[in-house]
Order: sequence, then C-alpha cells, then structure tokens
Amino acid sequence: MNDELKQWLKALIEEECGPKPIEIAPRWQGGTVTLKPGNDTQPKDIPIDVFFKKIIGIRESLRVLEQKLNSHPQLSAEDKINLQAYITKSYGSLTSFNILFKDGKDRFVGSGGDGDEGGGGSGGDKKKLTMAEAKAKLGMNEYGK
Repeated sequence: MNDELKQWLKALIEEECGPKPIEIAPRWQGGTVTLKPGNDTQPKDIPIDVFFKKIIGIRESLRVLEQKLNSHPQLSAEDKINLQAYITKSYGSLTSFNILFKDGKDRFVGSGGDGDEGGGGSGGDKKKLTMAEAKAKLGMNEYGK
C-alpha cells in the first residue's frame, strides 16, 4: 500500500508541478518582431516564435539562478536577499513582454506584485514548487524513491 501511495503522489506531483508548455497568445502566432535601425540600414525581422522562446529561456535561466542562490551553502541570508533583489528587478524588467503570453499565470512578475508592472521574483503570493522541491518535501530522492 505504501508503494501505491508513493506512486500516486509522484504522479500527482508530476501532473501539478511538472513543466507544462508555455504558449504564445494567439494574436501573436506567426507574427514577426521587426528591429528598425535609426539610420538607413536594413531592418531585421525575427519570427516572434523564436523571440518568444528566447524570452522563455531567459526566464528559465533566472529561475535556475534563483534556486541555486537560495540553496547555496556559503552565502549568508543577507547576501541571498541582496542578490535576490537583482533577480526580482530582472523579472520586473521583463514584464513588458507579458503581452506575448497566452496564460496569465505564465507572465513575469517583478517587485510590484500584479504581474504586469512588477511582483515578487518568480511568483506572487503563492510560490510554485519545482518537481525537485516537491519531491524533497515528500522525502523522495530525485529518482522518485
């Protein structure tokens, strides 16, 4: 029975906390980002899907950095707070791109809290756990045992 419960919990965690595809808002699908120089040189067109994937990549890198920072054994709590402030500011700078996201829960949140012009790092009041964090809270190792 214990193994059945663990398997059920593992499946639930993966379903609820596992990575889900982040979708671009329908109005932007197939669109283009055009970078137009201020002089007479040629503009640069970038497919918006490529641009969107790069924005998502930046967010994922910031999340990994945030996790590594928070779990770093040699940093003091004060150092972690100070460095976390830079990550939060970075999220805030990226809120301009929130119009690209189909689902509001996927948007950037900076220091203001509303998801459009600020918020608190990678989440608002309710912080989502990563799969590893959820498993650790349940006493499972990375292999689900």
